[in-house]
Amino acid sequence: NKTALGCTVDYQSTSPQGRYIRFGVREHGMGAIGNGLHAYGGIVPFTATFLTFIEYMFPAVRLAALSGHKHIFIMTHDSLGIGEDGPTHQPIEQVNIVRATPNVLMFRPADGNETSGAYKVAMEQED
Repeated sequence: NKTALGCTVDYQSTSPQGRYIRFGVREHGMGAIGNGLHAYGGIVPFTATFLTFIEYMFPAVRLAALSGHKHIFIMTHDSLGIGEDGPTHQPIEQVNIVRATPNVLMFRPADGNETSGAYKVAMEQED
């Protein structure tokens, strides 16, 4: 999902300095842990998955919105066209769910410049 930074590695027992935690297919747990990292203080987490899987993560997204957590949820593969994964990965109604959620700021950038702008606005957003 193109979120890898060149300046860090995965968090593992052999690399405790790492800044990435890989969750596998555990969207809800990933979102909940991201919220906990922000609640602890000093961390602006970002978590990423395909948009079609936001329904698994949505309780954590909603809690972040209600609690005022600064948590950047990155949802990729939001095309309405059918890709290699077929129609099961064609998020149609998920965009409306996110847009209808109070206190959630949603962007759908179309290129690198818009993506940079979306990250800038997200980081500057105050509670």
